Amino acid sequence: MFQFTMRENELLNEFLNLFAEYVNKSYKFTMNYVTSSTFTELRESERLVLICINKSVFQNLYSFVKLNDSNMQYSAFACLENAVNSMRLYRVLSLYPNYMHDYITNTGFSLEFCENEILDKQDKYEKGVEEFSLKEFSLGLNKFNSFELRNAAIASQLYDGNVYLGLSCGKQLGEDLQNEVRKSLVGAYLSLQIHNKLFFNGGIDSNLEELEDKIYGKFLEYVKKF
Repeated sequence: MFQFTMRENELLNEFLNLFAEYVNKSYKFTMNYVTSSTFTELRESERLVLICINKSVFQNLYSFVKLNDSNMQYSAFACLENAVNSMRLYRVLSLYPNYMHDYITNTGFSLEFCENEILDKQDKYEKGVEEFSLKEFSLGLNKFNSFELRNAAIASQLYDGNVYLGLSCGKQLGEDLQNEVRKSLVGAYLSLQIHNKLFFNGGIDSNLEELEDKIYGKFLEYVKKF
């Protein structure tokens, strides 16, 4: 496995290893749920939509982990953006099934419109309470991936004043790319944690719960360093 060469790299690599295991166990847990008879109230076409979207979440997360192994950071960030967008879509269609028909039949379906409509109907967040947003995280990834954040995206390929010319980002990571790697990995973990909560009413997996406690402890240990 590729080892990150950055500040607190030992702790980050421990967190990455736990996250890879978390992705694997989460995939099995969520797919067991979404393919079961729990969804009998949904039409078969609707259930298949959720299965495909959930599979997209984890295909992209697996790719994110594997591309990190090869230090293919631009590709890793792109896969993570796709994974988070699939999580957003799954969340809307599973929690608010009235949008399902529009999603299946309307070629002009807009996920962002649905999210804004849902937000408008919800009570305002309690004062002082901050919640991690899949949408905001996705938008941040998109700005990096599309080079809208020009300084960060371009500087991430620089090391010691030179541009790394290989397909990967090289064996050494510049400070800008280190920051993006740290943010992406933490954001990936928080996003998957939110996604998994949608499936808990389908049963509790004791092994997954134990792993969640373990990775959460490592997460707290890591964020305290920065």
